[in-house]
Amino acid sequence: MPTTELIVELLKKDLSAPRILLEQVANYLNDRFETPSTELARFFQEKFPKLEDYEVDLAFSPQYTPSWSNRLEYIPLLGAGHLSASEVDHIKNQLVAAQLTTCFKAPDSSVETTAPVHEVFIDRYVNLLKLDQKLPETLYSAILALVPEAAHNEINLLAREDSWQSPNRQQILLGFLKAFQARRSFSAQKVSFLTHFMRTYRPGSLSDLERQFDSLIDSCRKDMENTAGHGFHDEYLKALNVNNSLRNNSERDVWQHYHQMMEHAQELKQDLQEIEKVAPEMWEQANHPQTV
Repeated sequence: MPTTELIVELLKKDLSAPRILLEQVANYLNDRFETPSTELARFFQEKFPKLEDYEVDLAFSPQYTPSWSNRLEYIPLLGAGHLSASEVDHIKNQLVAAQLTTCFKAPDSSVETTAPVHEVFIDRYVNLLKLDQKLPETLYSAILALVPEAAHNEINLLAREDSWQSPNRQQILLGFLKAFQARRSFSAQKVSFLTHFMRTYRPGSLSDLERQFDSLIDSCRKDMENTAGHGFHDEYLKALNVNNSLRNNSERDVWQHYHQMMEHAQELKQDLQEIEKVAPEMWEQANHPQTV
């Protein structure tokens, strides 16, 4: 069972950790509230207490969006389990009652001020950690048996994503984990790529995947031709990487990213062929699902 006391302590540390004001937040405060970074203290004393919850969220949501590494810290505390909705609500109430504070610093670190950790910050951060997201027992056992120990936590977190919540999708992931072990081809990057691929392409069965991998590879090749001389202005690539810093980089970086996507797809095609050999019953079940 998850250790809620340790989760609460880790949340207190994360929520109250000093934060350098992100440039987009600093610009928003200046544009919306006429508050330059040099006047942070005055903003939190005079204007912040009067803001509506939605205004707080609009202004500071980027500062309280947990990163992948933040989420990963909680996996050892969850193990095979997850929190119930009532446990999550109770934890939020505990954090609000703790009256946490944090230190915000100007982007150039020239100014800093203490500020309360608003209930909106707590609600957003805890919700986005997805501590109530289930990890199917079959996948947890498979991770322990088939995945290198150093990658257990990362794959545990990936296996909780929405991409793998249906029984048929779980069979697909389980099949790939078995194939990775048989071919000695495991890569956490490949599992991450496959997770996002499943969310985007939504294959109905294992047999759909090879066609969809080929489709992605063809799209990458065509888009690489279209990006020639245009850097990262290609609309397809920008859509795939809306939060990726590569979008403003050179054409060489764009092509390198395309090549990486194509390599993952090619490798997964080979892993896919192995599934039918190492787990024929799983191949049959995943290709004739009851529900998707």
